[in-house]
Amino acid sequence: MTHKPNTLLDEGLVLDAASGAAPAAVRVLAACQAELNDAAAGRLGAAETAFGALLECGPVAPVSTDLYTRTVAELGGCETVAAGEAVTKSSTFPRALERILSDGEPIVWSRRFSGMEEHVIDSLCEPGVHVRLLKLPVGWRAPEHAHGGDELTLVMSGAFRDEVGRYGSGEVCHAASGHMHRPVVDGEEACLCLVVEFGQLKPTNPVLALADRFLGRLF
Repeated sequence: MTHKPNTLLDEGLVLDAASGAAPAAVRVLAACQAELNDAAAGRLGAAETAFGALLECGPVAPVSTDLYTRTVAELGGCETVAAGEAVTKSSTFPRALERILSDGEPIVWSRRFSGMEEHVIDSLCEPGVHVRLLKLPVGWRAPEHAHGGDELTLVMSGAFRDEVGRYGSGEVCHAASGHMHRPVVDGEEACLCLVVEFGQLKPTNPVLALADRFLGRLF
């Protein structure tokens, strides 16, 4: 299988994110792309509106008068970004991700292969789902590797390219299970990404594969 050239999140994943059926990591990634990409915001907003209309058609259930206030407090706020709305960020990250990070431990970057740095977002990880931030320096090249499961990479700043295309800010690279590629940072700016993985990376170089197996994850 190859990965998909469309730089928007797949429609099925958007629907799952809007309905709440997707893993938390995918919901956060979808919300982050909506902040950075007008087309993604339109698709996610339309899906949320459709599910909202379905709920309105259902039977009415009594709720407490402070339900909305308590729900917003649990979520840490309910800011939304409409298509075309300018995004004003107080940090490097989209607001949907900033809310997650502000509730957890301080970001600690770990150095990996050839200058790459990562921070694992433990609060979004769950069985079968690995979530991390990546900082890729200018000129960085990943070793060729395959994927043991789907991988979703949202570019938040900078850009990278592979055999299929180029991915800039607000775009998603969806590498399907079994796909083999070698991403390369494109341009004169470091690349910051949010990555959601549903399987292990598998280096195709036998020496790197052996090192990855016994020394721990290289990249």
